[in-house]
Amino acid sequence: MTKLFHSVKLIEDKCKGCSKCMNNCPMEAVRIKNSKAFVIEDKCIDCGECIKVCPYNAHDIDRDYLEDIQKYKIKVAVPSTTLYAQFGEYVDPGIIHAALLKLGFDEVYEQTYACDIVAEITKKEIENTKKPAISLVCPSIARLISINYPSLIENTIKVLTPIEVAASLIREKYEKAGYKYEDVGIFFLTPCAVWLTSLKQSPTKQNPDINGIIAIKDIYSKLLKEIKSGEIEKLDVSSMSFTGLSVVVPGGLCKSINSSNYITVDGVKNVIKVLDEVESGKLQDVELIEPFACSGGCLGGSFLVENPYNARRLLDKCIKDTNFTYSFDELSDYYMQQFVENVRNIKFSNQKLAEDFVSAVKKMKYMNELVNTLPGTDCGQCGSPSCKAFAEDVVRGLAHIEDCKYINLGGDVNEG
Repeated sequence: MTKLFHSVKLIEDKCKGCSKCMNNCPMEAVRIKNSKAFVIEDKCIDCGECIKVCPYNAHDIDRDYLEDIQKYKIKVAVPSTTLYAQFGEYVDPGIIHAALLKLGFDEVYEQTYACDIVAEITKKEIENTKKPAISLVCPSIARLISINYPSLIENTIKVLTPIEVAASLIREKYEKAGYKYEDVGIFFLTPCAVWLTSLKQSPTKQNPDINGIIAIKDIYSKLLKEIKSGEIEKLDVSSMSFTGLSVVVPGGLCKSINSSNYITVDGVKNVIKVLDEVESGKLQDVELIEPFACSGGCLGGSFLVENPYNARRLLDKCIKDTNFTYSFDELSDYYMQQFVENVRNIKFSNQKLAEDFVSAVKKMKYMNELVNTLPGTDCGQCGSPSCKAFAEDVVRGLAHIEDCKYINLGGDVNEG
């Protein structure tokens, strides 16, 4: 099994064993043992749901902070477009960009051009992809498919995410201007944890294009102070595109490429239901599926501040005033070569009950037998989120049958 990097970490000293993370994890990746949470790493997709619900901040990531940008001569911020909807009321993106410069950045790179590139590649790649084609703009969905649905890899659109494309374009720009790699620091202002995962697991380059990930909530108060100061002049952001702003909300990408036959789905549990149908051979008449791990799309990210429903209202206002068209007429062969599958590999991490087939079948049989003896109440008192998860934990050696408070221990279930 390939071991994948995880950005979401458990800080055990802060954990109180409250079980909120276990009960809310859509992947059933969290367990409670000895009054502490622990994570089954080969189930985790770094969606960050545990970060949202933990009242003790016991789940977090080792991210970068504003002071880390000082390591570089040139400091470039690439904000997620979710940033433009985080201030309670509408704030012109040009004001927000100017405020970022006040925080110490030398350039704020507006990534909607990169989103245009991804949208154009997506439009072209759909024609060569098994239907329904699946967008992987959300890295958590890429991880979900690689872990739970390897048979659907051939359904996925092979293209880099907009932030990766943007970072590559920034590198190219400064390299042509005579700067060395180590001179330029590129920092993505992220709405969620999984982008650090996406950065760290990239197998394509020895030196990653993105140097750091800064959580939007970590710089929010400083940005707000600058915005409210009234001492900044709005920057020109007239090049923003509809695609770049809308790609973070469900349906945004599909509308950008004028698809008329698509499904949008948000929230991991809902995505799983759709992918189950695709895997069973359904939905073949659908052209494109646009899935998001977070409810509400990227506006529901764990590192944001604003109520996601109000944030959607604010972003819609920004989108309404934006030019619908792309920033270019035709995508060059150079970009098609640079940003498709040959520069990115999806890693596999299949969940296996055993390495050899015979043992796996025996363990699966035992697990199914055990499930039938359990009460089916999914009470969580055993430290597993559901009876099915508990049965799998027993088979994997992570739990004992006696951990269930209600099981009939006089039964005949044996592992065989």
